[in-house]
Amino acid sequence: DVAARAYSPLIVQVTAGYLELRRHMWLFNSDGVQVEDDRTFTEMRGGVVAGKNGTLQRINEGFGGRVGLELLDRNDALAKIQKMAEGAVRMLDAKPCPAGDMTVVMCNGWGGVLFHEACGHQMEADFITKGSSAYTGKIGQQIANPIITALDDGTIPGRRGSLKFDDDGTPAQRTVLIEKGILKEYMWDKVECRRVGRATSTGNGRRESYRHMPMPRMTNTFIDQGESDPLEIIESVKKGIYIKGMAGGQADISRGDYVFNATEAYMIEDGKLTSPIRGATVFGNGPKTLMEIDMVGNDLALDPGQGMCGKGQNARVSVGQPTIRIPIATVGGTDDSAN
Repeated sequence: DVAARAYSPLIVQVTAGYLELRRHMWLFNSDGVQVEDDRTFTEMRGGVVAGKNGTLQRINEGFGGRVGLELLDRNDALAKIQKMAEGAVRMLDAKPCPAGDMTVVMCNGWGGVLFHEACGHQMEADFITKGSSAYTGKIGQQIANPIITALDDGTIPGRRGSLKFDDDGTPAQRTVLIEKGILKEYMWDKVECRRVGRATSTGNGRRESYRHMPMPRMTNTFIDQGESDPLEIIESVKKGIYIKGMAGGQADISRGDYVFNATEAYMIEDGKLTSPIRGATVFGNGPKTLMEIDMVGNDLALDPGQGMCGKGQNARVSVGQPTIRIPIATVGGTDDSAN
């Protein structure tokens, strides 16, 4: 609270929270699996609200992972609070977002929520076996620009979605979903494997607790590193928007249509970031967007570790990507002068 309010008298509210969770798990099943795991999660969250002339702007951030108190040694909580304060104050002067079709550059890290929601769920095997996914029957086919490779990797140490083994007892693994634009694999649990006569799971059988049945779920899902310099991606845009922070959104899993709201965004004009904008909303279709992405940065990052995915039951996950460019996307805003 002191650190945020010291930044500016415009700070009107500061919130912070801390969570520790330890779950010791034994799993025995009729396949002869006998495994044990200690699942420890630690998380800190914060929010800063700035106000001026009746306008309020909130910035939320946090960090966490499958770690203990060493999380606090790896992250400077005060520095992150000050960064939130800076962002909230800066966004008070934001202009209305223009509406229309334009180039969108999405940040690394949290920007990966778009792939998670609009494409990742469609690669979960229960949607595949039901025939309700746009990717059913498309293994070996091109579904994305060849510059795109995407993975689900439950083995990354300390990440929020990481596992020693899934809730079927299958060891976690690194699964290449898309390789150079070609669909390579879906995410499987044992039930869906048995449904289609498949021999091996990909280690994606997850459940919220012992009260729930496992189902195919993502772990740490991300678009992999590309070759473009992030600065060059921004410099390539004559006019568009740069999305630095994303909030809640919605996606139709069966079709991949999505809508996401930006919490922090900026105009790109003549290859430079200019004024902050508010009220930016991006609409599109996941499978179509994967084909249209034409620049992928070399700055891969995962989110800071506070992702939660809901699919009838909750699962801790991570999302990620490098900076990416979508050459034409539909942007909703309160200023239609772009049309």
